[in-house]
Amino acid sequence: MKKELILILLCCSGLTAGAQQYLSREAYRDRVEAYSQVLKQQRLQTVASTEARKIASTGFLPQIDITAEGTANLNHLDQWNSPKGEYRPYTYQALATLAQPLYTGGSLIAQKQMAKADEELSQLTTELTLDQIHYQSDAVYWNASAARAGLEAAAAFQDIIQRQYDIIQDRFNDGAISRTDLLMISTRKKEAELQYIKARQNYTLALQKLNILMGVSPGTPVDSLCEISTPGEPVTLLGLDDVLPRRADYASTGLNIIRSEAQRHAALSKYNPQVSMFLATGWDTGITYMGQEIPHTPVAGINVSIPIFRWGARFKTNRQQKAYIGMQKLQQSYVTDNILEELSAATTKLTETEQQVKTARENMTLAEENLDLVTFSYNEGKSSMADVLSAQLSWTQAHTNLINAHLAAKMAVAEYRKVISE
Repeated sequence: MKKELILILLCCSGLTAGAQQYLSREAYRDRVEAYSQVLKQQRLQTVASTEARKIASTGFLPQIDITAEGTANLNHLDQWNSPKGEYRPYTYQALATLAQPLYTGGSLIAQKQMAKADEELSQLTTELTLDQIHYQSDAVYWNASAARAGLEAAAAFQDIIQRQYDIIQDRFNDGAISRTDLLMISTRKKEAELQYIKARQNYTLALQKLNILMGVSPGTPVDSLCEISTPGEPVTLLGLDDVLPRRADYASTGLNIIRSEAQRHAALSKYNPQVSMFLATGWDTGITYMGQEIPHTPVAGINVSIPIFRWGARFKTNRQQKAYIGMQKLQQSYVTDNILEELSAATTKLTETEQQVKTARENMTLAEENLDLVTFSYNEGKSSMADVLSAQLSWTQAHTNLINAHLAAKMAVAEYRKVISE
């Protein structure tokens, strides 16, 4: 049976004719990462956050503005060129101003800290997106590999039924058996064909999804994949204290606390004194222009604003912002509990799926041996057709269970890697 199964697998390889290069899980992950539109969007968001931080830093620097304004009285346009000292129906002014904030109550520092926290949060969101993309690519890859294994199993089962059908057909033609056995095996043959069609459909859909996720046409021939039964690399189990520093969502909670603290300072800054200085120079005709010479007038000044009484708004604002900070600290504790739950579940799945694979493999061995013995006994006239059909059903169920167990084990590893942000 093993030799025949190998032949079936070789025949099935024709489904990916022309695809010679092996596509590993790591190579597929890289292709998905390179194509992902979601990841590209998040990286652009990080670029925008970086620029926002740079913009916030410009608030500390001097600012230069130029303003100009002109008016004309349309009722007295005939006096446009009146003699000096007489009314002229127009005015104008041009002013260049250099302003420098000296103390803004801490708002500029707080805004810079908030912008920096936003930039780092955006970077951490990119890491989270990358972890999700890696997990998604692994899931699609292993589902496609499992679908391929299911198709190969369906082809092998169809070949087993066909060989048994040929034997029974010959015996029926020789009059050695009744038509009942022929009808029973014929029914099982159609069931095997239907099972193969469903497996082929599942495999085709899995390949289409595989292709779309890495940005190629759904019908593109797919390179050979890693078999679902291939043993993976050993996984190193980590504790919660080792996992927390690796998780971007946990790091985000710390940054959110820092950002909330900066937000508190920004909200309180408007209740602090504000000091700025300016240097201005330009020309101004005044409200009414009498045609006289316009002198160049440089002006230096300083602005001071000191809030005195706001009906306790400062203290209320402070309590409000501290409540927001408390919410962020509770969120950090909540995220820690979620990570612990995910880590515990992922670790359990690693252990349990390993046992499932072991049991499913042993069951498959027993089912193969049982099918061989029952088929041989039937051909020798010592077993009934019902025994053969039961053994065949056990074989295909055992094969399906083994494939599902391997898939569960692969997905458990992928989920664990996602939990530890590997």
